[in-house]
Parts: sequence; structure tokens; C-alpha cells
Amino acid sequence: MEVGPLKQTSQTPAPDANPGQAVPPAAHPPVWTQRLLLVIEVAIAVWAGMLVMALPWTRLWTQNPLLAGWPTLKFVLNQNFVRGLISGVGLVDVWMGVSDAVHYRDLR
Repeated sequence: MEVGPLKQTSQTPAPDANPGQAVPPAAHPPVWTQRLLLVIEVAIAVWAGMLVMALPWTRLWTQNPLLAGWPTLKFVLNQNFVRGLISGVGLVDVWMGVSDAVHYRDLR
């Protein structure tokens, strides 16, 4: 049995078919959708950041029944430096959300 050269069977042209042809720029979504997505992104980032900042200092964190089986992990998570570290992650999340809002520019 003799095998011949492989043939291109797809209907799309090869990527180098027209090397001089310019690629059209990508269309941006309307400005109102960009702004709506920004508001949603900032709201979620600020809400989640505030939750993560405050949660380690509540009773829900210290008396968590999910950690009853792991006393060592519960001990570590109740250390003040670990709580501060997690609150710092929340602060960074709030900061990123506010920074996105401040540095927003419409794509046109």
C-alpha cells in the first residue's frame, strides 16, 4: 500500500495564504458594558476584601466547627499574625478594586 502526501482537507485557508493582508482591529464592547463590568468588578473586589479583612477577627473564625477535627490547624489559624496576614490579603483586594476604579479608561 502506497501512502501519498498529506492533503489539507479543511475549508479555511492556510495562515500564510495572504501575508500582506492587514488584520482588522478587534472590536471593543460598548462603553456602557465596559462601565457596568467595572462597577461589578469593583463591587465584588471591595465586598470580598472587606469580608476577608474582618472575618479572621470574628467569633465565626475562632469557633469554627469545620476545624474541630484539626486542632493543630485551628491553633495556627487563631494566631494573631496569621489573622493579620489574611486581613492583609483582604486589604490588598480592596486596594486593587479601588485602583481599578481610579485608573479606568474607556476603550474606543
